[in-house]
Amino acid sequence: MHLVLGVMDKEPSLRVIWGGAAALGLIGYAAVRFRRWLVLPSLALIAIAIWIQLGDLLDPHIGPAILQQAGLWYVGQACAAAALAVILCVLGLAPKRAV
Repeated sequence: MHLVLGVMDKEPSLRVIWGGAAALGLIGYAAVRFRRWLVLPSLALIAIAIWIQLGDLLDPHIGPAILQQAGLWYVGQACAAAALAVILCVLGLAPKRAV
């Protein structure tokens, strides 16, 4: 019998997740606008952050406990924040407008 103690007290809050995703996305956006080749290191950094954040969900013991305590809403919000970071970074590749 496994005792499920507080799993969510060890996980970041949604505020931290959204703030980190927005910060990584905006930094990636600015870097890519500066130099287009910086999209690869920026996306690599975002991928590492996503893997660290969402890696617990793939664990066979911790993942179900997170779903039980926080619900599908937490997982959906974490995935949406990760998508925001990637989208912001890729938006930096848009061509600059001629003035």
